[in-house]
Amino acid sequence: MRIGLTQEFQKFNQFTNARIEFERNKNLFAVNLGISAQKASQQLFAPAVSMDYAHLWKMNGIFLGPVICFSIDTHVFGTRFLYLHSSIGYRFAVGKHVQFFQETSAGPTTESFTYMDQKNQQFTWNYHVKFGVQYVIR
Repeated sequence: MRIGLTQEFQKFNQFTNARIEFERNKNLFAVNLGISAQKASQQLFAPAVSMDYAHLWKMNGIFLGPVICFSIDTHVFGTRFLYLHSSIGYRFAVGKHVQFFQETSAGPTTESFTYMDQKNQQFTWNYHVKFGVQYVIR
């Protein structure tokens, strides 16, 4: 099990996340809970939840492998905006007990909101760049 913090940058927003990660047979599953400091500076509460799966291979003390992410974030600015993201990419990590990692992924995003009783939804491509640090508990 690992716990940590990440800073995520994407096309629509930035998030600071608390992270917990579990490992089973070299497969890594993580849950991230975050908030947007960018939206908080505008007096908006913008929470985010994401889950990711990675399979990393160790090469000379460096870990590298594919990652798949699913996330949701929302905020209210007169109306509620909801973003659903899915992406695929890679994760690069170094360290044994304290790990530093960088992750880049891209994929489709659905933005939806209701305005004047009309539901609006659009699809777009999004990128996610994460920098993180985590501590290996066991």
